[in-house]
Amino acid sequence: MPKKVLFPLLLIPIFLGGVDSTLFNSVAYDLPVLTDSWRLWFIDGYTIALAASVVLGSRLGARMGPGVTLSVGLFVFGIASAGPALLDSPATWTATRFVQGFGYALVVSSVASVIGGLPETTERTLGYSLWITTYSIGAGTGPLLGRAFVDIGAYTLLFWLPAAVALTCGSFATLLLRGITLRQAMSTKIDVASSTLALLGFGLFVGGLQSHGVGFVRVLATSAGCAILAVFCIRQLRSRDPLIDVRMLSFSRVGACSLALVFGSACYTGSIFLLSVEASSVLSIVPVSVLALWVSLGGFAFHKLQSRFSPVHLMQVSLATCAVGLLAAAFTSVWPASFLIGLGVGVTMASGDAYLLGSVAPRDVARAAALQETSLAVGAALGVAGFGGMYVANGSVAETAVIAGVVLALVGWILRHNRGVLTA
Repeated sequence: MPKKVLFPLLLIPIFLGGVDSTLFNSVAYDLPVLTDSWRLWFIDGYTIALAASVVLGSRLGARMGPGVTLSVGLFVFGIASAGPALLDSPATWTATRFVQGFGYALVVSSVASVIGGLPETTERTLGYSLWITTYSIGAGTGPLLGRAFVDIGAYTLLFWLPAAVALTCGSFATLLLRGITLRQAMSTKIDVASSTLALLGFGLFVGGLQSHGVGFVRVLATSAGCAILAVFCIRQLRSRDPLIDVRMLSFSRVGACSLALVFGSACYTGSIFLLSVEASSVLSIVPVSVLALWVSLGGFAFHKLQSRFSPVHLMQVSLATCAVGLLAAAFTSVWPASFLIGLGVGVTMASGDAYLLGSVAPRDVARAAALQETSLAVGAALGVAGFGGMYVANGSVAETAVIAGVVLALVGWILRHNRGVLTA
């Protein structure tokens, strides 16, 4: 198939995902149906489902073919996206977000399979570069679109427009991409039980962090989530073909990279939520929108810095930069905070990706990639839950930023204990 047709069909859905990654983080307090902790659940329902099912999506793509899976994912994403425009309760809005997250898991795994299966190295490199660029542009566009439509009282278009684009792309994907097959064999095992455990355990864990209510109930939810996730890990250890190879999480191997990815992603989504709380116009949301640009700049800076610093030091410094950016958000202004947070997040994610995938044997790259995607999705959900939960508790942007900055600095200090050999 001509690349002029293939790449747009793959990258338009990635643009939608980029928009969605920042859109509702920035306008959650302006959507009339959402109240109290439902705001956080509405944002996080999407990322919880994505984190729990992105690997399952890859298995479905291997079984049905990535073209079919992409079409199904786009239809699910589009229909669920339109749901809030037709419904009027926070519970039903949140339910549609879980469904939408599952749809996007199918989309992102299918796009990764198709680009990874391109026959030429130059084509794959171009595909991945366009992926990153397209997602970043979408992430930068999200806050601007959200603020613009909310300000003119047309917030329902935030649901209708992505639905229309996704359904249109799904129709073309059904017609044009149905025959695409994977270049190399992948596992097709569909472990629904493990995916259910991951969704339930992670959902309870995140819910305990973010929800209003009695402290005992929140602690109970988080504890139950940890217990279920422990069962999930035991199941993966015993499986010959695990969804997530938890054996790779040894801290001296790639666990340090996964930790950096989780907290880098969490800082990104959480900062967008926090910096948008007090934004009241399109102009005031601009510093939040350009955060995606600074993240891209950080990814570029990583390639210039990796030869000068050791992997662990580079991840430590990038997390420290994020922490300083959060302190700037607390005590100075949004513009320097946006720059420092974006730069730190960009280097953290780029270094975490490169060292995680580069430090494993070729036969383990596919499982490392699954761990990478899951780490980013987990971090995205924890960022909104953590930052949002703290803000709900103390009502102060400055106090929340300081606490989050201290946590990031602590994680950076923990990374110094890694004794593994990491390579890009």
